[in-house]
Amino acid sequence: MDYRFLSLFAALFTFRYLRTIVSVFTFLLYKPKPIKEKPTFRGEDVTVIIPTTFKAPGELVRCLRSILACAPAQVFIVTAAANVALVKDLCTLNLFQEVCVLGVDRLNKRHQMLRALKEVQTSLTVCADDDVSWPEMFLDYLLAVFEDPTVGAGGSRQRVRRHSRPNAWNFLGIAYLERRAWNNISTNAIDGSISTLSGRTAAYRTDILKTDEFFHYFTHDTWLGRPLNSDDDKCLTRYVYSHGWNIALQSDRRAVIETTMEDNSQYIAQCIRWARAHWRGNLTVMTNETYWRSSRFWWGCYVIYAGQMQTPAALIDGISFWCFVSAFAGSQQFVLPACACLGLWVLLTKTIKLLPHFLRYPEDFVFLPVSLFFSYLHGLIIVYALFTLHRTHWGSQQLESLEAARAENEERSPLLGGSVAEADHCSDYSGSIRGMS
Repeated sequence: MDYRFLSLFAALFTFRYLRTIVSVFTFLLYKPKPIKEKPTFRGEDVTVIIPTTFKAPGELVRCLRSILACAPAQVFIVTAAANVALVKDLCTLNLFQEVCVLGVDRLNKRHQMLRALKEVQTSLTVCADDDVSWPEMFLDYLLAVFEDPTVGAGGSRQRVRRHSRPNAWNFLGIAYLERRAWNNISTNAIDGSISTLSGRTAAYRTDILKTDEFFHYFTHDTWLGRPLNSDDDKCLTRYVYSHGWNIALQSDRRAVIETTMEDNSQYIAQCIRWARAHWRGNLTVMTNETYWRSSRFWWGCYVIYAGQMQTPAALIDGISFWCFVSAFAGSQQFVLPACACLGLWVLLTKTIKLLPHFLRYPEDFVFLPVSLFFSYLHGLIIVYALFTLHRTHWGSQQLESLEAARAENEERSPLLGGSVAEADHCSDYSGSIRGMS
């Protein structure tokens, strides 16, 4: 036995899999935030901001129906100025009286959010994407995280809408958010850290955001001198932590929002954009902030910042296998079964975070080989993203083309009617998820 290779293997194995082992226990034992009998905040204390490109009117209608069912005080939609009248007509057609539509000259999510934030009068502000669906009583569960006065922002679990007949791309999106939810909940439960509070739906104390300091910070976020339109949720997360606030997640199964992702090859472009945002956000924190390496976030320092060096997975796993085989090179009878056990372990670690989904949809086991293959491909995507961080565009959307009027006068009625019919055709949120857990 070569103890040098064995020691190296042990170090790599611990560095790579300690967080997975710990996360299993944390995820299973973590308890949701309870709703108090007399909560501090209710729906009337919330304003919802929805920046939208108005690319998919049917999705926007479905999104608004689910959000308004949770009875916030007001909802602001911010879109391109050329489409304000059309969105107003859409809201009128659907009797969305609580919705106020605002416009901006250029589609820029940060500027769209700030345009509405100037009008917010409530204690809490929730920013939501235009393709999310909220379950019944979602706000009641989300607002429970603010019973802790040290919490400045909060979010919840998220899932990708599963097609009635999912393809591989749809499943990869599902797998992405299942893993992300597992990682975020387990890490946040230990020391309150989180890599990114997702902008799909996130709640903030309005006083934190409605300041000249934040407006300047949010609009002057740059990378290598280039202004950033993307990475807005990374910027918000960084700002909340750097100002001494905590971020909390509501893990209750009744507070799971549903969203969409690209269900075609454009999913790759999304992954590249997310990977670039991941690198830029983490490197900015490590360069400009100190909270990430404080004793307060000891676990997050290991999982989020040191853990980002565990890529590409194929390289790390390959080195681990090589060290393991080299350590026992003189014992052929032992090394083969041991390597088989190590292979099964790697397979288990790449599957365990998807078990909640497979328990709901066992028929999706057919996509497991695709998921395993993509997990290694994703490592290469992350490396590619690292070397292309100067590209700060959205990648999966051409925003300039969405700034023009969505429909001319004679096309308005068919578009509005079609969007309502599309929303009506889609199954409601509660019927689209099997046995949430």
